[in-house]
Amino acid sequence: KEMHQVMEQSVDIFRSESGLKEACNKIEELKDRFSSILIEDKSLNFNTELTSALELENMIDVAESIIFSALSRRESRGSHQRTDFVNRDDENFLRHSLAYRTEAESRIEYQDVVITKWPPAERIYGKEE
Repeated sequence: KEMHQVMEQSVDIFRSESGLKEACNKIEELKDRFSSILIEDKSLNFNTELTSALELENMIDVAESIIFSALSRRESRGSHQRTDFVNRDDENFLRHSLAYRTEAESRIEYQDVVITKWPPAERIYGKEE
């Protein structure tokens, strides 16, 4: 529930560096709490408690990747609208963000977008034309 709230409040379509950093801190806190999780059901069959814990662990990883990528992308594009970087920056960010994680580090790498039929176009959210 807490992760849902922080992601909805700070990592929705409209984002800012301060909100993303706040979300990052909250996810770190949830990650620390998760590290001491206790699974009481020790069965190996149909263990919904274990399944829920594994799903939560994966959701925390995905949330971290989304936040880290959003902080790295200093522009607005599509459903990633940075209130502190309102313009699209094709020169630096017309790329796919690829998230990688090891025990030692998390990193974002980029892969150029191959434009075939439709060139990128501006999307306007919440603005009247």
